[in-house]
Formats: sequence, structure tokens, C-alpha cells
Amino acid sequence: MEATTHQPSLQHLAQQLQVHLRSLPKAKPMQIQCVVKQGHLMVLSQHAPDDSLHPKVIFDALEQAIQDALPAFSDELALENDALAKLYLRVLGQRQPYASHSFPLSLSTLETPFVAKSATDELEAPVAELAKPDDRPDFLEQDKPGEQDDRGDTPFFSQQNLGTTDSIYDPAYVEPSDLALLDPTIEPPSDETSHRLARSFPLPWLLAGIGVSVAGFATGLWVMSRPCVLGACEPLQTAQTLSQRSTQTMQTAKTGQELQQAQQQLAEATRLLQGIPAWSSHHQEAETLQQTYRSQAQTLDQVLAAEAKASTATQTTQTLPQPVTSLQAAQTLWREAIAQLQAIPQDRSLYAFAQERLTSYGANLGAIDTLIKTEQQAQKKLTTAKETVKIAEARQGIAQTPENWQLAQTTWQVVINTLQQIPNTTTSYAEAQKLLTDYQPKLTAARDRATQEQIAQKAFTQALASAQRAETAQRRNQWSQAVANWRDALATVKQVPKNTAYTEPAQPLLASYDTSLKQAEAQLQVAAAMQRTRADLNRICAGSPQMCSYSIASNVIRVQFTGVYERKLRTAYVLGQLGDRGTLGGVINHIETLQTALQAIADNAALPLEVYSADGSELIGSFNPKG
Repeated sequence: MEATTHQPSLQHLAQQLQVHLRSLPKAKPMQIQCVVKQGHLMVLSQHAPDDSLHPKVIFDALEQAIQDALPAFSDELALENDALAKLYLRVLGQRQPYASHSFPLSLSTLETPFVAKSATDELEAPVAELAKPDDRPDFLEQDKPGEQDDRGDTPFFSQQNLGTTDSIYDPAYVEPSDLALLDPTIEPPSDETSHRLARSFPLPWLLAGIGVSVAGFATGLWVMSRPCVLGACEPLQTAQTLSQRSTQTMQTAKTGQELQQAQQQLAEATRLLQGIPAWSSHHQEAETLQQTYRSQAQTLDQVLAAEAKASTATQTTQTLPQPVTSLQAAQTLWREAIAQLQAIPQDRSLYAFAQERLTSYGANLGAIDTLIKTEQQAQKKLTTAKETVKIAEARQGIAQTPENWQLAQTTWQVVINTLQQIPNTTTSYAEAQKLLTDYQPKLTAARDRATQEQIAQKAFTQALASAQRAETAQRRNQWSQAVANWRDALATVKQVPKNTAYTEPAQPLLASYDTSLKQAEAQLQVAAAMQRTRADLNRICAGSPQMCSYSIASNVIRVQFTGVYERKLRTAYVLGQLGDRGTLGGVINHIETLQTALQAIADNAALPLEVYSADGSELIGSFNPKG
């Protein structure tokens, strides 16, 4: 009862272990069964005779996979903390395992998520050991080949299961009767015994293989001597098997190589049916099957022909560029291949393959259509560029004004842009690159000349505008602004490049603008002096109370004391005369300082200066810088 209580979980675990073994490099088909007995996990693995298999590789891979997979089944299997995993390896058709291995299932391993690991990885696990005769589990003594146990179950890998590998290695096939009899107390043999058995292991299987071959050969001779006359018809059965395999291959095929394999299987099936004599009772059935196979072969040939055309079309476009004629030939092949696949009926085994190929073929046809369109457009662009060159050369030949040169430059730029748009996947690309090398310097020359003409035009126009602003400032006696504008006009007219349309008109302006600048600078100096004189007089006359007022004419500066200042000055002088020496000295110093300041103003302005009393009737003093 213990061996089957957890059967669903054990079946699931066995399927995962079998899938894991299939993922190993150079994996061999292998059947896995699992059972829990006396708190231990028992795992039996069986495979076809193969001297290349090494038990340690299988056991290492199983141990890692079990440790990784158990977290998903630990609660359902209810293993003990000290549970062991016992592994057995057995050859198909044998009752006795030839190797065994065990390892503890610690609780820590149940926290590791399942991750498939290669069997060739270096694991620190015990070395797999070959089982001695005494180590075999008790189920090996329970049954005999071909017999049933007391439960009525067929023994594990019984003779009726040896017909096809599909049933033997089906992950869903689980027969736990043998595992239920495994003895969990069996321990692996010693290392010395294991190595000795491992070395002697291949010889029995070699002898067994030779025996099977001899028996098969003798049986074959006997069957061939009586082809489909008495009993079963082996050629018919083999042909049907090959047909089934061919159908399965066609239903799952992904590549043309797989279809060729299906074609070979179908051809071999047809050949076997053709060998059935007319006097055989199976002849009519063979004839019917041949008709069916011929129809399947025609469909298969049709698909393979489409594959061949697709292959040829693909080779055409593997190297680009290609001329339009080659691309159109490939386009025709893709269309023919698509038409052949579209003719496959929906009830045929190759329908799914054809539909999948139609998707990729349609995409490839679209790609080749794009290549043809690109090639044709490239040729058209090359022709357009050559025609545009003629226009550019004509416009450059008659260009005089900046507008003419700008138009020539634009035309050359159109030529360059058109050539640069030709893709490198077209046959026109090489010629376009050569033309670019020839025409790029011409575009550069036209661009430089157009730039020089634009600079000349701009400089000439700006110089005229600056001169006009300078004349306006002079009329308003804004000499500082006039000087700045004349300087701008002169500097700008000097920037007109030589050998342009504006070089000659700019020459007379150079002398005219230079003379006007000098005159304006002289007037600016006079105006600046007057400005300084006014500032100096403002500084002297200012105060509380105000000391004086002034006026400036073209030939004299007139200064007049205010009444308040004059009275204050006379009062201080009278006090000094009456004996106030300090006041008298201050008045004298003030008058001397004032005289010095007014004389400096007259000198700086280069104009005579006159000082009057408050009522303006009395000339108090005068200064003449020229005197």
C-alpha cells in the first residue's frame, strides 16, 4: 500500500526526472519509475543496451534533479528527515539492475528550486556503483520473464512492451509493480567490487547483442523465404509503420531535411508494398495503400519543390546588390513557391507546414518586391542627378549677382542630395559614389562664391545705411553718434570682398567716408570741451546758496555772481576789515581759489571768461587764455 499511496506525485516526479535526463548532452532514451517504501524514495531507471553509458553520469544527474525537484513533492510524499534516495539502473530485457546508488535526502535540499543541470557537471556525490547479484531487489526473484505477478500486473518492461521505443519511453507510461518490490535496505556494493563489475560489464551485453543479431538474421531469412504467403505480412506491417512515421514527420516538420526524411520513409514503404506478390492475400490491401502513398508523395514532392525554389530565391539575394533582372527572377520563384503551397489541401498532413511556410514566403516575397522597387528608384535617381548636372553647369556659367550664384549653388546641392539618396544595396551605388567625388568640389566652389557675393552685398548695404545715420546725427549736432556711425560705415565698406559684384561700387566710398569721419571727430572734440566747461561751471556755481550763473557764447564765457553770494562775501570782508583776522583770511583764500578755477575753465575751453557783479553792471574780473 505504501508504494502506491503517493502514485500521482511519484508519476509527476518520474516525468520530471525523465525530461531532465533527455536534456543532457548525447542523452539516451530512459524510463523512470518512483515509489516511496519504508520512508525512502526508490527510483528505477531502465534503458536499451548501451556500453557508452556511464552509471556515475546518470546517477549524478538523477541525484541533482531529485534534490532540485523534491520541494514541490515533499509535503505529498511525507518523507522522513533521515530518508534516503535509492537509485537503480537496469538494461532493457534484464531482471537484475547492474548498478545502484543511494544518498540522503536532507531537509536543506528541499529549499532549493528545481533547476535542470547537465549530467557532465562535476558533482561532489558518491560514485555510482554496479549492483552485485546479492544487491538486486526482491522483485527480481518474484517474477519470471513474460509472467504476471500475484496482482495481475505485467512486470516492468515486459515482453509485450518491447515492440516500439515510443511505448517504452513514454513519460506517461508508469508501471510501479517492480518498484513496489524494491528493498530499501539494500546498500551499494564496495568500490572495489563496483569497479571490477564495471570493467566486465560490456562483454555480456556484447555477446547478447551478437546473439540477437544472429537470431534476427535467421528470422529474417525465414520470413523472406515466405513473403506474405502464410500468416502475417511483415513488409505490409513495416510499410504501414514507415507511413505512420512519415505522416508524423510531415505533421511536425520544421525543416526541409525533415521532409526529405519523410519522403525517404514513404518511398521505402512504397518499395516494400511493391514486393508483395500478386498471389498474396495482402496484395489488394498493398495496392490500395500504394495509391494512398502516391497521393501523399505527390503532395510531399510539391512542397519539396516549393522548398527548392525558395532555396534558390534565397541564394539569389544573399549577396547584394543584384540587377533588376536577377531580383525579378527570384521574385518569380517566390511567387511560384507560394502558389504551390497554396494548392495544398487542408486535409493533408503537410497543410500546417505549408501554412507556416506561406507566412515566411510571403514576407520574403515582400522583401524582394522592396528590393526591386529600391533598385528601380536608384536607377531613376541616378538619371535625374545626371540631368540636373546640366542645369547646374548652365546656371553657374552665367551667374553674376548673389542671387544667380545662390541659384547655382542650390542646383548643385540638389545633384549631391539625389546621389546621396542612392542605397548601397543597389547596383547604381558605385556610379553614384564616383559622381559624388566629381561634383562635390563644384558644389563647394558655387557655395563659396555665393557666400562671397552675399557678404559683399551685405557689407555694401550696411555701409550705406551707416553713412546715412551719420549724416542725420550731424544735422542734430549729435557729434558722438555721428562719429560712431561714420566709423561703422568706413569699417563695413572695407569688408566688401574683392572680385565680387560690389567691389567696384565700394571703392569711391572709402575716401568719402574717411573725410566725413575726421570732420565729425573734430566737431566732437569741440562739443566735448563745451560739455566739460559746463560741467566745471556747474560744479563751481552750485552750492547753498548758489554762488553764480553762467552763459557760453561762441567767443566768451560770462559768469555772474548771485545777490545772496555777493552780500555774504562783502559781509565777511567788512568783518575782516574791522579786525576779524580769521574771517578776512578765509575770504581772501576763497577769492584766490575761485580765480584759479575760473582761469582753468577758460584755458580748457580756449575762450575768454568774464566775471560780473550780481546786477550785471560791474565787470569784476576777466581771463583770456590767449593773453
